[in-house]
Amino acid sequence: MGKETFKYIANYCEENIWQLCRHPVLAETDKRVVIVSNQAGNCSFWQQQSMPDSGPVCWDYHVVLLAFVSGEWCVYDFDSKLEFPVGLASYLECTFRPTQTTAANAPFFKVFPGDEFTRTFSSDRSHMKDAVGNWIFQPPAWDAIESDQSPGLHLNEIRDFSPKSPHRVLSLDELKAAFVQA
Repeated sequence: MGKETFKYIANYCEENIWQLCRHPVLAETDKRVVIVSNQAGNCSFWQQQSMPDSGPVCWDYHVVLLAFVSGEWCVYDFDSKLEFPVGLASYLECTFRPTQTTAANAPFFKVFPGDEFTRTFSSDRSHMKDAVGNWIFQPPAWDAIESDQSPGLHLNEIRDFSPKSPHRVLSLDELKAAFVQA
């Protein structure tokens, strides 16, 4: 199924993935939600739709879905130019280019079970408003995602890649070791 089958709005990757995680097509699929960022909040991604002709797009964070499909972990990234889905090994190789990555823009990852994410994630969308309360990017037509689960996964918390983060942060090599079959 193509990307157009699923709910999507630009600049709201966490909500797009929350919607995708709940889609009936993936109901019986083992899923993980992956938040990609780093301490600087400046992570380089190649092969993104908004990528300039040469060079990466730098995101403060990005959210993708890992799903176990046909015996391998695959990535669903609405903003990627790669296939949808694409095998994790291919995605990592094409999206995070080690020879063009520095310590300052290297990716790090937080991984959450899909059912936990859909049950406990909340975002009031405040990160998409400027200092006076105007939208930086128009929000989705669907209601903001709110969970009454405690403890919940709040957007500001899962975007925190500092040493104080309560969630485990994986390096690229650790993510590969955990999810890429040899």
